[in-house]
Amino acid sequence: MKTPGFLRGFKERLEAPGTRSGGGGAATCTVTLRDFLIVSYAVPAERARPHVPDALPLDTLPGPDGMRLAFVQTTCFFNDNFHWSPLAGGPGLSYHQITYRILTRRNGRRGAFFLRTYLSTTAALALQRAVARQADQANFFVHVAGDPAGKRCDAYTLRAVGERGQTALDVRGLRDAPSPPAPFIDGGDMAFFLTQREEGYFEAAGGGIGLLPVEHKPMRPGAGDLVAARLSLWTDLGLLRPEDLLRPVAVLLQPAIVFTAYPPRRVR
Repeated sequence: MKTPGFLRGFKERLEAPGTRSGGGGAATCTVTLRDFLIVSYAVPAERARPHVPDALPLDTLPGPDGMRLAFVQTTCFFNDNFHWSPLAGGPGLSYHQITYRILTRRNGRRGAFFLRTYLSTTAALALQRAVARQADQANFFVHVAGDPAGKRCDAYTLRAVGERGQTALDVRGLRDAPSPPAPFIDGGDMAFFLTQREEGYFEAAGGGIGLLPVEHKPMRPGAGDLVAARLSLWTDLGLLRPEDLLRPVAVLLQPAIVFTAYPPRRVR
């Protein structure tokens, strides 16, 4: 008879984290995210609270006046070869993606609740819709000029139009992260808080809250200047006003990072 310890060990082997070669357990998937842009805004926590399930505490920090601030983010990236981890050399899915998310901290774990995800291909949409309700397809235009890996980005231009919204971002002048605003101590502290998110939450396709655990190395992003933006979900929900869009807390760009994704599950 299988013992609980045996089952626990079997599960750990199935969900073993990724390695330098991109491998992972038999139940995991691996993908390289390229040109990973993270645009973050601070808003009063009470403004963000109604848009996140009650079971998920917001990850807040005190503002200069002591008010608790929540953080909303729009992320944009190219999924390069999303595949079953044991088949590192096999075929996978590659597609552009945008997420709108609010940072959370549940049971001491850094996470983010995804309000909506836009994907560039029907195959990626079918994969996400199997588990998450708020996934849409969009038409993407993305152009990156320069060398993000060499901390030089002359232009990062993104346009995406879906049935339920539009996303447009123009970023210039990639450089090392500048001195951040309070309450962050330095650029590294700010980058870690905004990018190190091990749990992704979403409205599950069958109801309730879904959870997708992920693993990746700490990011070392550069910073850029946002010169134009349209983020229709945030403005439609009233989380940001049009005049707020060019006042982000940070605009961070990670040239590439390997993610290991664990099987999605329900939050209990």
